[in-house]
Amino acid sequence: MKTIISYTVILSLSIIFTSCAWFSKEQDADGTDKYILAENYVSQGISHFKNEEDSLAVVSWQKALQIIPDDAEVHNFVGIAYHKMNKIYEASRAFRNAVKNDSSYYDAANNYGYTLFLLGKYPEAKEAFNLAVNANPQFEPALKNLKLVDKVMTGSLNIKAFEYAEAAADKEDYQEQIDIYKRAININPDYAKVHNNIAVAYYYEGMNDSAYYHLQQAVRLQKDYPEAINNLGYLNKIDQKYDIAIQLFLKAISLKPRYISALNNLGETYLEKGDKANAIKVFDTVLDLDSSDKTAQHYMAELKKEGE
Repeated sequence: MKTIISYTVILSLSIIFTSCAWFSKEQDADGTDKYILAENYVSQGISHFKNEEDSLAVVSWQKALQIIPDDAEVHNFVGIAYHKMNKIYEASRAFRNAVKNDSSYYDAANNYGYTLFLLGKYPEAKEAFNLAVNANPQFEPALKNLKLVDKVMTGSLNIKAFEYAEAAADKEDYQEQIDIYKRAININPDYAKVHNNIAVAYYYEGMNDSAYYHLQQAVRLQKDYPEAINNLGYLNKIDQKYDIAIQLFLKAISLKPRYISALNNLGETYLEKGDKANAIKVFDTVLDLDSSDKTAQHYMAELKKEGE
């Protein structure tokens, strides 16, 4: 179980694989139901997308849009596929169409802002992120992306450092990640999120001293950074510095109250310290937030067995 986490720009580039029940049942004069045909095209596109056949997914969704041109969700789907294909201009147009058809569609507005950001259109990206936040003031991806674009626009974040950070996050090999994150830090030494991410890579490479150093830098640079605080707590936990770990997890949770990873880490720390009563309270809280959480389920089952 990975309880130490990295961080990149949080996006809403995902598709919920559900049936397309939003279509009405109007029929053409010849008796055919064109909306059923559109629904079939959308379903075909989702199947292609799940099978990593992104170009075929786009073809299917564009056929659907010939029938339902004002469907914002399908335009968003097209944008997601184009983004996966690294066709940023095409993705941006698709997301723009989604927002044009539904200005309250905050996922699409965030996605549109992200592609504008990638295209270097920072004021327009900020406008799109603001649109997403206006539609949903609690939408964390857009809130974080707003902070990102502000940093770039004010010069506190070098765009080349950001590009290195994104490239590193795409690598599966941790040593490769470390090498690229170092380039980002050389350009932008105060880039807190890169310090967090390189710390994660160092941790998985077994270099905990370096992980400690960079997490401490991340927290120094950004005191309200729950992910870095949680990760620093985790390192203290595995070093059996339980009191320090508990305080760090509690701080992370105070900044991000529904932070399940930090809650589970806190519960595990209480258990390792021998404080079963507090561990039960924490895991109960996790299950109240997410009844399907496997970590909390596992520990509660174990605690129940011990109590029998």
